[in-house]
Amino acid sequence: MLCCVVVALLCLLPISVLGQTGVYVPGAKQPRNMQKALHNPEVFQLLLQFTPSATSYGDAELDMLDSAYRIAFDQNNPMLYTMTIESYGTADEQQARQRGDAVYRYFAMRSHAKVPIRLARNPIHCSCMGDTAEVLRFEVPTATATYNCATLPSERLLLRAGVPLENTVLVTFRNNPDECVGAARGCYLPSSDCTIHGYYSQLLLKKGAIRSIDGTKDTCQSDMEIVVEDHLDYRQLLVDYHLIPHRKQILVMAGYVVLKPSLPIDVGSCTEPQGDSITLRIPATQEQVDSKLRFFAKVRTARGVEYRAIPTRKAPGKQLLALQAPLNVTQLDTIYLGKKIDEKELSKYFFQVDTPTEAASFKVGKKFYVASRPDKHGEAEMKKPLRQLFRPIVEQEDDLPGHQSATPKGEEIED
Repeated sequence: MLCCVVVALLCLLPISVLGQTGVYVPGAKQPRNMQKALHNPEVFQLLLQFTPSATSYGDAELDMLDSAYRIAFDQNNPMLYTMTIESYGTADEQQARQRGDAVYRYFAMRSHAKVPIRLARNPIHCSCMGDTAEVLRFEVPTATATYNCATLPSERLLLRAGVPLENTVLVTFRNNPDECVGAARGCYLPSSDCTIHGYYSQLLLKKGAIRSIDGTKDTCQSDMEIVVEDHLDYRQLLVDYHLIPHRKQILVMAGYVVLKPSLPIDVGSCTEPQGDSITLRIPATQEQVDSKLRFFAKVRTARGVEYRAIPTRKAPGKQLLALQAPLNVTQLDTIYLGKKIDEKELSKYFFQVDTPTEAASFKVGKKFYVASRPDKHGEAEMKKPLRQLFRPIVEQEDDLPGHQSATPKGEEIED
């Protein structure tokens, strides 16, 4: 039982008529500033003393109930209280229970409901929108108990020295956000580290990589589904070859991975910076590593959203050669694999053609280029530097190694 002091509260609360009726706060001594002690307290108690024959409270007790209600149910009070209603009576158990029920009904009636209802401002933190607050409406968790003082040990008969509990109802308010808001006060998508597989590629997501919300259960979204489509085989890409979109730089495309989330978050839609808690990993050849291939993802710049190179590394481990790069939730879109070249290097990688009527031709400046042309056997012929950027077609490959660590490392690919 808490060691408490009674509060007469000459200004904040009315003085009780019955000797022990009052609001109590934890502590061995009475605080000097009672108004400060009852400003959003972690724990406080209301003690209502009844005459031996009474089963309902009178005006004096009603004043105390009103005062306790103003503290515990104040919408601006950041504490989220649970209630414990304990009725201490004699052998007449029904009489003691009626007293406790009367107190419970008071808080329910003040809430205009069958049960005590609390409206409270609840601070929350969202990984996308930052710090905010919501108004929660929840049923106040309440526990009730009835005691026969004749059966209690002597130490249970006093709230503290000189404060007897016989013929009283004791209401204890405790700040307990987890019980009031819910056992799970966080919302994380995904709820644990996981890996999503494409045909070749893997998307490694840490817990909460998509969205995390701390402090509430009411704004949790449903699970997000992400579809991973990889386009890495050169024959497929040559049918409709194009450079990686960019206004100024020439970015040679050697494949791309399309990430399709069911709940897309656009670049720039989040007010909070998004951490790179997602890793895209694809199998690679030694020629691709030697050619210094990089991943390109959408990045918001002063000129708007454009594709930029993002840190690309060889994946750790010796099981299978792979490239990987960190992403954030706003970059779940098309991720290109390629490299930056100068305009004067175009003829090193591509065949120049005279007109735009050639299949899969593209224009740079005033000239037209194609990535391949038929050889004498009708097969697609590519220039060697471009061919080394692509992965060959294979019928089946083993899966890539799993998520080896929360923050995968490896040798970074540099220009």
